[in-house]
Amino acid sequence: MDSAGAKSAMSQDMQNITQGREDISHKVQGHKANLSNPNTSEKSKEESRQAIKDLGGDAVHYGGEDQPTSKTSTLR
Repeated sequence: MDSAGAKSAMSQDMQNITQGREDISHKVQGHKANLSNPNTSEKSKEESRQAIKDLGGDAVHYGGEDQPTSKTSTLR
């Protein structure tokens, strides 16, 4: 495999990892919205609390990161 092919495969792997984190973060975000909705039943809220715990808690939610980074961030 030439170097361009290796770079393409690595980029695809990183994209898959990033997409997986985003998917989990979006799931946690939806469950957090459910928890803050006053029209949601207590049973549904308990299921959302459990789902957030099963997904890894607040740490997996992008908004829950101590030091979020962006593509343009100079601090790493």
